[in-house]
Amino acid sequence: MPLKPGANPYKILHLEKGCTDKEIQKAYRAQCLKWHPDKNLDNKEEAERRFIEAKEAFDFLYDKEKREEYDNREERIRMAQEHHSKRMAEADGKRKKLIEDLEKREKEFSNGGKRSADGSTPMTAAQQAKKKKTDQRNFKEEIEAIRRQLEKEVNEEVKQKATLMKTEREKHQKSQEKLTPRLLLKWKTSEGLDYSEDDIRKLFSTFGIISHISSAIEKKDRRKRILEFESGANAWGAELETGNAPMPEITCEWLQPPVETVKKASDEPVKSTNTGANNLEHMSLDDLEAQIMGGF
Repeated sequence: MPLKPGANPYKILHLEKGCTDKEIQKAYRAQCLKWHPDKNLDNKEEAERRFIEAKEAFDFLYDKEKREEYDNREERIRMAQEHHSKRMAEADGKRKKLIEDLEKREKEFSNGGKRSADGSTPMTAAQQAKKKKTDQRNFKEEIEAIRRQLEKEVNEEVKQKATLMKTEREKHQKSQEKLTPRLLLKWKTSEGLDYSEDDIRKLFSTFGIISHISSAIEKKDRRKRILEFESGANAWGAELETGNAPMPEITCEWLQPPVETVKKASDEPVKSTNTGANNLEHMSLDDLEAQIMGGF
């Protein structure tokens, strides 16, 4: 399940950068216990949202590649912000110095007809006024030059950051497109009626190109199969398929949901109801079959 844009997985699970896998597991378990919808009946909407956020954060941080990429991106942004703050501090120091110099010159002008400390004859009032006007003009020109330089640097930094964000989004999108949607099918045989691989393929081919169907996992009258769609397939809706009467009823559950999100008529995104699923999307098909076999 992909992490929502702008979400901080460390903050969601109350973890720090550099945490271990065990710490991630412990933090996820704590959040699940705290925000389980059945334990928060008076605040079910927020509990469901927090429960799903915790699941997304766990999936993200437990994937070492995604975590490393996220940490590196955050470090680049932090360094860019520090660099910008340093430049702003330097510019602020220059402005203060210019103001101090101007105040010093203005103070010298206020000496009037008094002799300067070095013994030279002080300027006349007209000379002082002319020099003050020139100094003020020069000061304004210096301030304007600094302002233009700062704006140029900020614009360049904003442009660089926008380019970096665009690149990161494209990389993230490409990595998500490589994920293979996997659907777990369950049913009970009834009066000798059962689904073959061809039956399953015909039933679910309308939702996307099917790349693989696992062999049936059987125990008494119960059956399970894992259905794989092509990488990047937008197969939403397949989880709602129940089969055709008089054949047995099928229940479906996403092990790895599709990347894209379809919308209801109300323009609200369809959310996966598999909030309590284990972290199965990174397993191989063989491992998945082995784990599911043990779940009978």
